[in-house]
Amino acid sequence: MAGMLGCGAYVAGLLVVSLWVRHGGLGLWAGVGLTGLMALVLGAIAALTMPQRWPLGPQSPLWLGLGGLGLVAALNYGWQSPMPSVLDISHRLQPEFTDSSQVVWGRIDDTPKISRSGKGQFWLQTQQIQTLGEDNTPLGSPTTTEGKLYVTVPKDAIQDLRPGQTVQVQGKLYRPSTAKNPNAFDFQQYLASRGAYAGFSGRWVEIQTEAGWGLWPIRQRIVQAHRQGLGPEQGALVSAMALGRRAVQVPYDLQDAFIQAGLAHTLAASGFHVSLLLGLVMGILRLPALQGRLARPGLAQLIIGSLVLVGYVLMTGAQPSVMRAALMGLGALVGLALERSVKPLGCLLLAVTLLLVWNPTWIDDVGFRLSVMATLGLMVSVKPITERLNGLPPTLATLLAVPLAAYFWTIPLSLYYFNTLTTYSIVLNMVVTPLVTVISLGGMVSGLVALVLPALGSALAFLLGLPTTLLIALVHWEISLPGSTLAMGHIALWQMIGLYLLYGLGGWSSLGRRWRWAVALLIMLIALGPLWYRGATLSQVAVLAAGRDAVMVVQDHRSTLLINSGTESTAFYTVGPFLRQAGINRLNHAIDGQGSDDDNWKTLIAQTPIQHFYYTHPLRVPPKEIQNPIRLGLHQTLTLGPHRIESLLDVPPAAPSLATPVRPALGTALKLTLFQQHPWLMLTHLSQADQRALLQSAPALASDVLWWDGQPLQPALVEAIHPRIAIASTQNLAPDIADDLKKRGIQVWCTEQDGAILWQPRQGYYAYLATSPPPQTAWD
Repeated sequence: MAGMLGCGAYVAGLLVVSLWVRHGGLGLWAGVGLTGLMALVLGAIAALTMPQRWPLGPQSPLWLGLGGLGLVAALNYGWQSPMPSVLDISHRLQPEFTDSSQVVWGRIDDTPKISRSGKGQFWLQTQQIQTLGEDNTPLGSPTTTEGKLYVTVPKDAIQDLRPGQTVQVQGKLYRPSTAKNPNAFDFQQYLASRGAYAGFSGRWVEIQTEAGWGLWPIRQRIVQAHRQGLGPEQGALVSAMALGRRAVQVPYDLQDAFIQAGLAHTLAASGFHVSLLLGLVMGILRLPALQGRLARPGLAQLIIGSLVLVGYVLMTGAQPSVMRAALMGLGALVGLALERSVKPLGCLLLAVTLLLVWNPTWIDDVGFRLSVMATLGLMVSVKPITERLNGLPPTLATLLAVPLAAYFWTIPLSLYYFNTLTTYSIVLNMVVTPLVTVISLGGMVSGLVALVLPALGSALAFLLGLPTTLLIALVHWEISLPGSTLAMGHIALWQMIGLYLLYGLGGWSSLGRRWRWAVALLIMLIALGPLWYRGATLSQVAVLAAGRDAVMVVQDHRSTLLINSGTESTAFYTVGPFLRQAGINRLNHAIDGQGSDDDNWKTLIAQTPIQHFYYTHPLRVPPKEIQNPIRLGLHQTLTLGPHRIESLLDVPPAAPSLATPVRPALGTALKLTLFQQHPWLMLTHLSQADQRALLQSAPALASDVLWWDGQPLQPALVEAIHPRIAIASTQNLAPDIADDLKKRGIQVWCTEQDGAILWQPRQGYYAYLATSPPPQTAWD
């Protein structure tokens, strides 16, 4: 009892300080201090009151000790939270260094990989830095530095790079960007979680010294055997299902398919893989031929099983979820050796506590949280679910109960962090569990054989071709089904916490059936009620921060209009996440103006079908999913509910050649009247001739909001528009342009500097970064 309470107090202290710091907006040590004070006060109150209320329970000294453990947890969190040191390379991001190139020396920390943008990427533990002049001449001698650096280089430059090598990289330091749109990827926070506070865009890499002994050659031998036996794609998949995707580069389209299908856990080394491996080892040791020769079978199982677990943890990169599973497996082995039963919940709590004592910041790791909650769900919910499925055969009931329990207990975290639910993942997990088991075990066995006999390992991997092909086919079939992934919207922190509290209340054994139905109804209301209310009442205009791309999302209750999909990866990194956090599963209307490309439309349509599609510029290759696109002609007014759109520039209707890799930069001028009362004027890629033609052919240009690409505009055109607000969708707005607009009394915003620009009836116009946006709760 005392041990479980102590572990619970420590974990609770970490959760509270994490909430204050990560979600409450407090500084690190302010959050630590407040949490420690709360722990001591609660411990003192418990020491005074609990002995009278619970006479057979812990006494006052223990309650005081539990409060002290909460304080220790908070202090440990503050002490071990990554912070840049005095010599950290991020301090070179001061203004006097930002326009200079640098040469950095350091040691490669991780396996180099190809990023989604097609560049080579690796982590560098820096040692020295030297600043270069305009002609690449050194400015002084190299100086000592330290800290981790996120490095990107041309793809071909990483072919000969290995973990442990010392390299010299020339390029330029840059400050990682923060999230500029709701639910956008926060690159700065991601790097900080990995202990890096700067990025480096490299031009070339030169190897200084080779790596010493390490585990990388062993991993590569396994990966190479799988690749030779199965080919690049299937080989990488089998390697990931055996060692986790951090150990191997899995094609991004395959990763995305597995994530969308709800099978991401199969590509991440986790408790499932550890249990398979440990089960295989225990099965071999229990063979009659071996067990009869062992004087103490339990001790032999403990020693051999522990060595296997340690080896697997090292091979997978010591990820928190694997270490948690390995510690629980070690606890089970100890129980077998001592011939004592092990309480699963106590074992989970102890394993989590030990890991968080070692590294308390893992409490912020989303993968670790998902792993713990899925494991907790399996422990507390599989048996009750199986009992309620007593009409099914026991094997089938268990096969259904396992994915259902894990899915149910990870829903709040999925809604909070990913804003989506995978509709058919429970059924798919049931169907593919035998395939996943065979492939994962086969990958482990063939990899182990490949360490000794690579040719034989490749031959064994070849036998996995059929189940791997079948698994990939089932995944692609599942994600092709309508509604395979539902965007639910972003739930608030209080909703996530409330859902888990209700989960615990619903599992209370003394709760009657009628009350359990009430708890289930309350869970539905808390999870979906605010999301439904927000979707039914929200009126919002959002100009997204998308680099040089002009992208707008207009939400009118449950009707959504999208203007432009962006270029390069804007749909994947910017538009898609915004639609998911808003709970948008269908676009009622989409307009393709200059500032979009067809690949981005295909990316969006794969996730969010479009009912009505309009375009002002010729589509180079219309995506097959677009049915009957309509061209918006000159001065043709398009009425979409409370919105009116009019094209003010004539564009030749002829489609460009299919051999053209990108669209020509044709000008766009759209007059937008949103919600029947807010006139906007959108201008992109306008030449001086376009601007003169616009002045002549469209004299009524007056608008409240000028939305343009940040390029110089003729004074007469600005005077004709006479806006109150000017929004530049660009990375850098020239100071002279901004100053000229401000002199005219115009509020000027730049999306890459101020973040997304939003309008709501109650709040008016505001910038996502420049001002404090409304709290991100589903009630807003």
